[in-house]
Amino acid sequence: MERIYYLADTILRVVYVNLLAIVFSFAGLVIFGFFPALVATFYLMRKWLLGESDLPIARTFLNIYKQYFIKSNLSGLIFVLTGSLLYINLSIAEVAPNELIQLSYYPILTVLMVFLTCSLLIIPISLQFSVTWISAVKHSFLLLFVNPFLTVLLAGSVIAFSFIFKIIPGLFLFTGISIFACLVQFFSLKIFRSMAARSNKTERDQYAAVEN
Repeated sequence: MERIYYLADTILRVVYVNLLAIVFSFAGLVIFGFFPALVATFYLMRKWLLGESDLPIARTFLNIYKQYFIKSNLSGLIFVLTGSLLYINLSIAEVAPNELIQLSYYPILTVLMVFLTCSLLIIPISLQFSVTWISAVKHSFLLLFVNPFLTVLLAGSVIAFSFIFKIIPGLFLFTGISIFACLVQFFSLKIFRSMAARSNKTERDQYAAVEN
């Protein structure tokens, strides 16, 4: 009975946060509301995954939404412009009659895939380490290689759920943003722990070398 209650409570929380994300996105006319709402969703999911489940949901969401409103919109604008530019170049390379331009298709595709994967880690990094968005972008690229297996799992999970939401669009309306944030935060925390474990091992090895 306790497990059923826990499951029901979790589902209700996920749906509630998703509803808040949608409402606050529209409150900012979508263009200006989506990114701060996304950051607020990530923040709550991170807290829950760390065991802090007793936070006042609406109040916390609103506080983070306001706190990151300007920064997240500026970063979101840069993200959209960069992604759009890469996609346009990729589309041109795909249909260009010039063979030299066609040769750039796969390099551009590779850059686009790395860019999208890095973008998944930017918000978790910003929340975990309280760094600037520029630093978060730099660290996101480095973290891709801390644990490549987890990075692949992260990207694969997001793609898999994207297909599920495409098949069942109504599911996205109720849980899409929350599940996306939860997935990314879950794997991001594992990557952070992997990085911390490597750092601790390096420190122990250096200490042992000094002792010897």
